[in-house]
Amino acid sequence: MGADFIDFFVDDRLYNRLTPEDLPAGSEWVFDKHFFLLLNVAVGGNFVGSPSPDTRFPQTMLIDYVRVYQ
Repeated sequence: MGADFIDFFVDDRLYNRLTPEDLPAGSEWVFDKHFFLLLNVAVGGNFVGSPSPDTRFPQTMLIDYVRVYQ
């Protein structure tokens, strides 16, 4: 194990790369241990902000497959 980064792809396009340096100070890089993937349709939060009147509800998430490379 011992991942130096985690890449997130959507439709073969790199969506985001996360490294230990991207975490807030004092946070633990947990991707060097075994872990589970949890996929959800979260609304709000620090990444995209709070919902607005333009936010479409209900939301859906369709996943064809998830690949994990080591």
